[in-house]
Formats: sequence, C-alpha cells, structure tokens
Amino acid sequence: MSAVLIAILVLLGLGLAFGILLGYSSIRFKVEGNPLVEQVDGLLPQTQCGQCGHPGCRPYAEAIVNGEAINKCPGRPEHY
Repeated sequence: MSAVLIAILVLLGLGLAFGILLGYSSIRFKVEGNPLVEQVDGLLPQTQCGQCGHPGCRPYAEAIVNGEAINKCPGRPEHY
C-alpha cells in the first residue's frame, strides 16, 4: 500500500471515530432547557435590538426568569 492511501485511511478512521464520539456525547450530555424561559422568550418580539442590555431576546428571557425586571423591552409593552 502506498503511504498516501494509508494516511487517507487513518484520517478517515479518526474522523469516523470522533464523529461517533461527538454524536454519543451530544445525546448523553444533553441539557434540557427551562420551559419557563421558552414561554417568556416566546412573548418577546425577537428583534434582537439590544435595547434591554442583553445580546438578544433569549438571554433577556433567561434573566427575567432569574429575577431581572420585566420592563426593559420596548418591543411589546402590552405583555407586561
């Protein structure tokens, strides 16, 4: 066998092994989200404006669930 073919087969085997390991790890160590964060995030406008001081609506929803004030989003004040 040529050295190039051996190198290709070794890299293919390593790629397959790491792919299987990553796939297993993503299933085994899956982190479930907080359903309350999902509900609050669904109420926010999803405009990613940053006026609340967070980089997006999801981080602001997490902050609201953790006790931060609910008055920082100018997008949908009728929900507050």
